[in-house]
This record gives sequence, structure tokens and C-alpha cells, in this order.
Amino acid sequence: MSIDALAFGAHPDDAELGCGGLLLKLKALGYRTGVIDLTEAELSTNGDPPTRQKETEQATELLKLDIRKNLKLTDCNITNDLESRMKVIDIVRQYRPSLAIIPYKADRHPDHENSYKLLKDSFFAAGLKKLKTEFPEYRPKAVICYMLNYGFQPSFIVDISDYHEQKMKACNAFKSQLYRQPGLDQPTYINSKFFQDYVTGRDKCYGLKIRVEHAEPYYIEDDISIDDPVSFFKYL
Repeated sequence: MSIDALAFGAHPDDAELGCGGLLLKLKALGYRTGVIDLTEAELSTNGDPPTRQKETEQATELLKLDIRKNLKLTDCNITNDLESRMKVIDIVRQYRPSLAIIPYKADRHPDHENSYKLLKDSFFAAGLKKLKTEFPEYRPKAVICYMLNYGFQPSFIVDISDYHEQKMKACNAFKSQLYRQPGLDQPTYINSKFFQDYVTGRDKCYGLKIRVEHAEPYYIEDDISIDDPVSFFKYL
């Protein structure tokens, strides 16, 4: 099975928060989509792996993904070592995504930053013919980064107005992370009453920049080709 767009997240819920709208839009356009979670988020302040697994299954259904897998790397200790790279390489070679979507390189959570480097190095190595694995060599055609906590100057912005509501339903599937139960859960950055306002506000902010209701920002290190600038910028 080949996947057109494959998103990677350090933890279950990262892809939902960072690129859930894009995944839904691409699915609606007829592309095959998937998510690879690097860890089970076993060290999360609230919840536990079985709870997170049930939440992930619900979010996967809401995002209408074709595949979702967990590489079971160690939470809060994502390391760019050979064993970890080989796990990513096998996934890339097996599913052969045209587009890989990964966390931005700078973030408040070390796992997000470390996963960026691990993934970029793994994608390059996956294209090496002399590196033999079960599957033949393959390298994603494009790698783009989604925004989580730290901002960046986007390379481009995607209109997700028709998909924002469904995106937030997928995010809210992770109730153990985003909803605080007084007296039971410990307060965290993401179960603050302000966090969901931040996610929605960010989507509205970037929507305003391209004259739509909701949008998601993305960063790419490669140059972008525009054949017809007159037509391309008509949205302005």
C-alpha cells in the first residue's frame, strides 16, 4: 500500500493538533493519508497507554486515515540512533509517501525537536540504494513541517475552513490530555482552558492572512515553484 501523505508525530495527538485540517482536506481530495506516532506518550502527566490507544483509535476514525501505526520509541527520549532510524526507514520504504509532514525543528517539547532531526535523517537514508532492508529504497518527494508550540514564518498556508470543526473533534478525542477533571488530573500546558483557544485562534489568525476562516501554516526547506503568479495570487 502506498500513502500519498504521511504525517509523523512524536506523540498521539501531535498530528491532530498540527496538521489535522490538512489531512482531512487531502483525504477529501482523494488522497490516501496516514499518521505514524513515534511513541505511546507513556510518560504523559495524565492518562496511560491503554487510554491513549483508545483515544487514538477514535481520532484516527475522525481523521478518516488509511493507516496509523506506532513505532513505540521511548517517550521523552527520542534519539537519533541507528535503531530508531531503521524503524522510520522501514515505514517510509513500505508506504512510499509522496508528502511527509513532520514537526517543526524548534518547539518547547524536546521530543518534537528531536523527532524532526530523526525524521529528516531517516528520510535521507531511506533513499540510499546500498542500505538494504525488506523494502526497496525510497525517499519522500517533499517534506513539510507543521506548527505546534513555537511559531515560524510559513512557506505557505493551507485553507482548512471546511475541515476545522472536524479537526477539533479529532483533537478533542484525546480527552485525557485536553480536558482537566478537577481533583483527578494534574494541570498541564495542554489541558489549560486556554490551549484549545490557542489552537483555534492560530487557525483563525492564519486564515485571516489568506482571507479565509481557518488555515494551517507550513514550512518547507525546498524552493517552491509557481508557474502563474497572476492566477496564484488571486486569493489576495
